[in-house]
Amino acid sequence: MKRIWALVPVKTFHSAKSRLASMMSVKDRHTLALAMTWDVATALKHSQKIARVVTVSDISALNDLIGLEGIDHFHTRRAQGLNQDLTVAARWAQSQGATHVLVVHADLPQLTPQAVNGFLAGTRDMPASQIRIAACKQGTGTNLLLAPVPLPLSLVFGKSSLARFRRIATAADISVDVVHDASLANDIDNPEDFRALMSAHARGAQVGRATADFLFATMARDKQAAPFVMEQGSAGSIFWAEQPDEARKERSYSQYDDPVRQEWNND
Repeated sequence: MKRIWALVPVKTFHSAKSRLASMMSVKDRHTLALAMTWDVATALKHSQKIARVVTVSDISALNDLIGLEGIDHFHTRRAQGLNQDLTVAARWAQSQGATHVLVVHADLPQLTPQAVNGFLAGTRDMPASQIRIAACKQGTGTNLLLAPVPLPLSLVFGKSSLARFRRIATAADISVDVVHDASLANDIDNPEDFRALMSAHARGAQVGRATADFLFATMARDKQAAPFVMEQGSAGSIFWAEQPDEARKERSYSQYDDPVRQEWNND
């Protein structure tokens, strides 16, 4: 039986999303990165196909900072770079019983449990000599990577990583299944990405709850509307970073059905 562990790499927040510096303060970039991490971890936590969700970071108190229960943390202690840190985390996951790791980047605010389940469909019959990748919206990067452990190839995340993964896999006689799905593809790297996210959210596209609260606060501030509370249906949308921990934890369940929440409460 396959046991898939999700690994979510998270870099130090003060250096997160530096390409958004032209439109956001350091504090806002920090808050956005934290909100997107929370949304990604929440979506993975509610996928029935994921055995465990693990953040991978040199931030020792990351999970307390996120305020989300039910996820684990692999502390890299001294960051050695994304690929090396993930390689070590994958080795650790295998030692704890994982058969596969799913690397999911933390800047995918439109990720949903349904999209994760769809990406993982058919993995029961997936051969050991195959990896699966979710491409970024440009079709050049790797937003999700599913691979067996021990890892059958070196990790090469970074610019134009999809082509590099394909080259390495071909040389090792490993097949690559590439998935193109908008809910898996829309990572937030630059101002154009962020503006597109705001436009999509305004049109009613699904966005993770924490990121949605950040967007509401950003729009309110841009319009010089002082309060951070914006009405959204019967429940107000409150700027996520300003909420008490318990409120944040409770809201992590509210975008999904109660049966899923009950399932996780019983674990």
